Amino acid sequence: MRSFYYSFLIFFNISLQLFSQSFDSNELAIVGSKKIYSQDFITRYSDYLFSTGIKDNLAVRQAILEGMINELLLSDYDDNSSIYSNEEFIKEINWATKQSPLAYLKDQEIYAKINVTDEELRTSFVRVNEQLSASHLYAQTLEEAEYLYSLIQMGVDWDNLAAQVFSDSVLRNNGGYLGSFTWGDMDPSFEEAAYSLKVGEISKPIQTKTGYSIIRLENRVSNPLLTENEFQNKKSQIERVLKLKKKFEYEKKYIDSIFVESIYIVNKESVDNIIEYLQLSDIEKNEFSVKISDKTIVVKYDDMNFTEQFIVDQLNVIPEYHRTRINSSEVLKVVIKGIVMQQLLYREVIEKGYDKVPAVVEMTNKVKKQVFLKYKMQEVLSQAQVADSSLKIFYNKNPKSFKYPNEISIQEILVENKFKADSIYKLFLNGEDFGKLAKTFSLRKASANNDGVIDYSDISKFGSIKKQLWQTDIGNIVGPIEVYGYYGIFKVLGKRDGKQKHFSDVKEDVESLYKFENKKLIIENYLEKIKQKVDISVNGKVLSSINFLEKDFN
Repeated sequence: MRSFYYSFLIFFNISLQLFSQSFDSNELAIVGSKKIYSQDFITRYSDYLFSTGIKDNLAVRQAILEGMINELLLSDYDDNSSIYSNEEFIKEINWATKQSPLAYLKDQEIYAKINVTDEELRTSFVRVNEQLSASHLYAQTLEEAEYLYSLIQMGVDWDNLAAQVFSDSVLRNNGGYLGSFTWGDMDPSFEEAAYSLKVGEISKPIQTKTGYSIIRLENRVSNPLLTENEFQNKKSQIERVLKLKKKFEYEKKYIDSIFVESIYIVNKESVDNIIEYLQLSDIEKNEFSVKISDKTIVVKYDDMNFTEQFIVDQLNVIPEYHRTRINSSEVLKVVIKGIVMQQLLYREVIEKGYDKVPAVVEMTNKVKKQVFLKYKMQEVLSQAQVADSSLKIFYNKNPKSFKYPNEISIQEILVENKFKADSIYKLFLNGEDFGKLAKTFSLRKASANNDGVIDYSDISKFGSIKKQLWQTDIGNIVGPIEVYGYYGIFKVLGKRDGKQKHFSDVKEDVESLYKFENKKLIIENYLEKIKQKVDISVNGKVLSSINFLEKDFN
């Protein structure tokens, strides 16, 4: 696991020069009584360059070191008692402690055994005939990424969001622009999403190794001239990407080798009982008759029996952001199967001694640090006090963010294929009444029975075609156009601009967005207060002289 939380950690400038403080040859910085060693920095910095594709330069070195210093300030020189006693924090730490050796198991038993043939390499190299250029917005967690995506959907300016989420000055000032890249240059998940986009299109949040990205494709340029020398230069990158692409297939084979579906037996009534229990509040659990038994078996697998109480206990140690998604018996069945599989996999971990491997211990510590920093940032932002006067100014400057949705009224005809849609459209052009055509042909009966009319509705309900509909003049037609596998013809009947929400009704939303857009300043001020109490010295000479080789990042 690589590079945790950089974009939230670099918030204030330290003058990176050689202080009078004396350093040992392997010491890069001294923060109070704590030391940052060159090798720790090299590991962190190498991970960062590899995961982002940014080129080595002194400014980035300074920024990463600042992030490491900030980590020490927050973890070792501030009151974190409320975080360490937080039940959800403890659950996430325990979760990380168990997930790290499981990840290592997968790497050793699955990824290390994936084979890539020369033919596959050469076939894939042929695909490296296009260069893409893209911008992205980065978030450490899915919740943050989804919040960013919702802001984009609301019309918040992309460049303004980039200025908030990136600490790197280049990405902050260029809208998260990553420049040009080709197949194999970036994180495989990032690439797959980018190659599926049209120029100008924006992806939903994509999970990568280091977090989540929302991608906007800026350009696509073909480059059909391929040589053997280029193939050799790209070979290792292509092999790495191909292995990652094959990982799911090999994971399935490995799981099938240790999990036998035919001996997996589920008690459906117990599953329903657990989901009903989970949906009750703590007070309701005491009042209602739904009880969880430590005797009733939910799942039998081979010689193992899993009781209702065991499953509930396992669910309770799952972090809340995963747990809240368990909202039906079907979802719970999937989760329970995952719990059983994890028990089997963890048994493999213990048998092979993977939980004691130094790389696993290091990985676990990294994830624990990531979890701590996430909770710390949340604490700092939640406790920050913002005057009502500042919130009102922010509210008045961002009217589009605090208004009711735009509404639109349309007529629609929705049919199963393009040929039929084109035929109906011709009938309309020849003078047939749109309403009668909708009543006769449209598949959506609720609107067809009303001559295809859909009364004023939130524009966002129209999904991928909302922008096109809103930009179409009243009385005009959109289509025929493909919509989720069907074909539609739409007539715009009317539009209504959303009204401004009253400040008192959205004050909490205003404060939340204000803190999001000003979190850099909020946390910078917070860190400055800690910094005043702690002596910080940096060995600028060593920082600038560390030698990194390009091969270190491949």
